Amino acid sequence: MEDCIYDLAIEKFSRLQLNQLNEEKILRPFLLKWGSMGRVLGFNGVTAIRKKLKTIDKKITPLRKTDLLSTKLNRIEKQIIELFDEICNTKFRSKKGKRKRVGPTATSKTLHLTCPNLFVMWDTKIRSQIEVDDKKLTSDGIGYFKFLSKMKALAQKENKTIKKLQNKYKKSVTKILDQYNIYRFDDKK
Repeated sequence: MEDCIYDLAIEKFSRLQLNQLNEEKILRPFLLKWGSMGRVLGFNGVTAIRKKLKTIDKKITPLRKTDLLSTKLNRIEKQIIELFDEICNTKFRSKKGKRKRVGPTATSKTLHLTCPNLFVMWDTKIRSQIEVDDKKLTSDGIGYFKFLSKMKALAQKENKTIKKLQNKYKKSVTKILDQYNIYRFDDKK
């Protein structure tokens, strides 16, 4: 069931221009149901993300056809950091009127939805476990860029295994990396 929501959202979103985004049919199910972001975002947070995506349409559209393995990340580093920080720091009011911001987990899921072959999802558990140069990553665009670079290096190193998994499960490299991270950091193993 959850994979159906994910697959359907990715497939529908790939056919849309960001300015055509309908939050009820794609964004809300993806972030609130599949992404389990209801407690953090609620309806107002999803609305704020939709509005933000419309304002950054020109910045993100060139990245929608790119993929993690063939893209030279250092060439788009500034763009990735700016996009991440802009979405992450989007403010909204909760149902109870409390001021909130989108945050890093919802941002990585939103970026993955917009560019599923480029961006890897990055939740709290993954963020707390992955280090670069023996240092914990910051929860901002710079930290996300370092994480993305580390994921690209891992995908290149494990290229044969990832290709086999792609053929077997019909998933993108970024989704396979996400599943690997979820399994790797699962407390219940």
